[in-house]
Amino acid sequence: MNLKKTLFSVLLASTAALTLASCNGGGGSSQLSIFLYQENIKYNADMIVYQKANEYAGVELKGVLQKYDSNYDTIYNLKGKNANVVVNDQDTIEATALTEGIFIDLAPYITEEYAPNLKKFFDENPEKKAWATASDGAIYGIPFYTAGETAKAFFVRQDWVNKLSDAKKLPSGVTKNNLNDLTVVQFEALLQAFKDNKNLLTEADNIYPYFDRDQDFAISELAGLWNATAEMYVEGGVVKYGATQESFKNALNNIRRWYKNGLIEPTILDKSSEDKRVTLFAQDSGGATHDWIGTTYSFNDDIYAPNLATDFELVCIAPPTREDGTKYESTVRKLIGKVTAINASTSEEDRIKLVKWIDYFFSTEGHNTLNYGVEGVHWNKNGNTIQYTDAIINDQNTALANLYNIGAQLQSAGVQTFAYEEAWLSDAAKAAMSLYEDSKNSNGTGYLNTTYNDLIYPNIKLTKEDYKAYNAARSAVEQTYKEWINDYLKGNKVIDSTWSQFVSAMNDAGVTVMVNTMQKYVD
Repeated sequence: MNLKKTLFSVLLASTAALTLASCNGGGGSSQLSIFLYQENIKYNADMIVYQKANEYAGVELKGVLQKYDSNYDTIYNLKGKNANVVVNDQDTIEATALTEGIFIDLAPYITEEYAPNLKKFFDENPEKKAWATASDGAIYGIPFYTAGETAKAFFVRQDWVNKLSDAKKLPSGVTKNNLNDLTVVQFEALLQAFKDNKNLLTEADNIYPYFDRDQDFAISELAGLWNATAEMYVEGGVVKYGATQESFKNALNNIRRWYKNGLIEPTILDKSSEDKRVTLFAQDSGGATHDWIGTTYSFNDDIYAPNLATDFELVCIAPPTREDGTKYESTVRKLIGKVTAINASTSEEDRIKLVKWIDYFFSTEGHNTLNYGVEGVHWNKNGNTIQYTDAIINDQNTALANLYNIGAQLQSAGVQTFAYEEAWLSDAAKAAMSLYEDSKNSNGTGYLNTTYNDLIYPNIKLTKEDYKAYNAARSAVEQTYKEWINDYLKGNKVIDSTWSQFVSAMNDAGVTVMVNTMQKYVD
């Protein structure tokens, strides 16, 4: 045997092993990867919030996502879940962890030695620790704990209403000053008045009286005007799938009428990377929508003024009164946002560093940086009030966009405080939130859907077997739902005569599996 050749081969093998260990598990790596995005904003190592966290933990994190990436689910499955740090929805993280075993249990690392700030938070908030804990007792991801109640609300173009009022074209019972008192019937009549008086309102080629940028929930949320939903809910201890109920069929018939009469923007179910509010308001073609209060009210601000009609004014209105006399908002804020996990391929040394990275956001400095940016640069404190500097509040961009651009409010692990939002909300936006949160129906109930979180994470924790069955069923059901609803809206299928076929198709796709799975946990 050639001794030199043998020694050379051993040396090559040893070098290769050391290189592999450096990347996947032997010692600390010089550079680690992260999968993180929110509303088309991707992690960037230049973001000051993450510069602070990276420096604190002694790591260098490189983003998996590129500027041009948009199909996040596909990228997550192909390579995103193999990043060292993975930020995604809790159900996705836990399902991946339980079925594929690729994320570590963080519980053993939440100690005084490695994560003192996070440990203190969990010790003081056992319920929030429970929200982070999977069905097998492990903690696969640390949540972004959200704040606030009101999520979305109805908005109407006040300037269009004023023009109709001046021309005496408003529907019967509707005045420019009573938009909070509209019934569902009057709301439809107002949208029809927008459509019928296009030339009085705008010079745009087309007019879309009602639009919604949320293609996944637009129809379900609109169905609330007729006491229906497409989502799962619990009634008298029984889990029901909203889209297959008779109430949803009734709502869908009404929504189909709106669509047929040209009251609904025709691509409402189409995925788009652009914000339809920006596009349709700039074109002076959008009349009403259902969206987040803070960001939607910002269209009245100077930042958008150069691109909008000179008299543009958008106002939030109370939910239109339904046939039973109640007002109802189908959304409320989730208890948690995304969660942050660590891939099992990460070395022990790097796991400890990344746990420290997570822990940073539970420190006082990290908490403030995640919420507001860097003190003295992006914000200052006046007593107990947060005041943003010109770096956040300016006429170049919205406050929220500026926060996102520095990494603030991106949903890596941490605790959100509503003070971040109060600091940039207009007085009108604050009043609108109070309207939706504090107002009561005649029966004493508020407008908000208080049961929204009952059947979603973190309140429901599935086992490994149930995750497999449930997620497979959910994918098939969502696809079936979209195909049928598209056909129903466009008139390709008649709702009443084919309803039983739709229900059967939905049940066959997996509604039965989903309902039975959730019923076990409700029981």
